[in-house]
Amino acid sequence: MIPVTIHPAAAQDLPEVHRMLIGLAAHHGDVATITPQALARLALNAPQARLLVACVDDSPARHPVGYALLILRQNALTGAASYVIDQLYVQEPFRQQGVARALIAAARDLAQGEGRAALVIGAPPANAAAAAACRAMGLTELPATGPRFAVAL
Repeated sequence: MIPVTIHPAAAQDLPEVHRMLIGLAAHHGDVATITPQALARLALNAPQARLLVACVDDSPARHPVGYALLILRQNALTGAASYVIDQLYVQEPFRQQGVARALIAAARDLAQGEGRAALVIGAPPANAAAAAACRAMGLTELPATGPRFAVAL
């Protein structure tokens, strides 16, 4: 476990987060098309989003090494608002050192502090490593919700 500090993203964190977004997309065989400006609007100004970043405490380069993007979702039947960890990413040299666990713990604290009903994180079926990491952290596995379908726009 390496000591990290988790904090809400600030403007100076966004260039490194943008680089990590590009890396995450590439990891999934995708291309990140979000611009730095759009990321700033989402991370710093969108009321339904929270971006947490992890920085290594004893590193002279104080840039983030991981991030968690939380999106607020409201249940139309109950009115309860919950966070979904839409993206969780840790740079390769810092994986399996407790950074993801620290990000999830900070996300949990944020959700509890805001009085949210729940905090959930998903793992794409093709990303067995992410599911294994969630299980290793002792997270409760939820039943699959069934297939999802895209509506052409």
